[in-house]
Amino acid sequence: MKTYLSEFIGTFGFVLIGWGAVIFARPFIGYLGVSMAFGMAYAAFCFMFPEGHFNPAATVAAALSGHFRSSGKIRTFLNTLGIILIQVAGACAAVALIQFILSGKTGYVSPETVNIYIIDRYTLPAAFCLEGVLNILFLCVFLATGNDKVSKPVACGFFLTAAYLLSYPVTKGALNPAKTTATALFGGEEALAQLPLFWGVSLIAAIITGIMYNVNFRLSLRKKA
Repeated sequence: MKTYLSEFIGTFGFVLIGWGAVIFARPFIGYLGVSMAFGMAYAAFCFMFPEGHFNPAATVAAALSGHFRSSGKIRTFLNTLGIILIQVAGACAAVALIQFILSGKTGYVSPETVNIYIIDRYTLPAAFCLEGVLNILFLCVFLATGNDKVSKPVACGFFLTAAYLLSYPVTKGALNPAKTTATALFGGEEALAQLPLFWGVSLIAAIITGIMYNVNFRLSLRKKA
């Protein structure tokens, strides 16, 4: 229960601060400010919950690598699925709150939406490639730092700041399927149509890095060599 609560709070706070910066402050703070909001928010909640993931891809990678494991494969699978659902719920709660606050804006018009995760200036293969590389690099940083109370928040926070700064003009800085799911649910049909791309690239990256960082897998490669 403690794990689920920390994942809900961490994901909620990360999306609320980062996505809130996009919706309310981007005209004033620009790409750099938005990137710093996401990076610093992630770092802050990693300090608060050192074992937290706040990202479905990180949870899958941690499970496959052995960093996060319960007694038995079935229990590990169920816990992984449960955490992912909680992360999506936290992200949805954050976006719903942002939507509520946005609706209180003077002159608000109902079609105005919190969703802008629509790839429109780049081809889908180009966006897939960038998201894939950045997801793999982030998960490598995430798994390499483990649950260290200092290096994990600092390294992941700095990396996400740089990654969002690079990816925001292309994919609006997706890098987290829980966040993209929440915004797509409050968005239009085009956003929902592109949602499988963001989940697909994140899960592929999670499988690759999770297997790469699995100790048993690396030992088997050494024995074969």
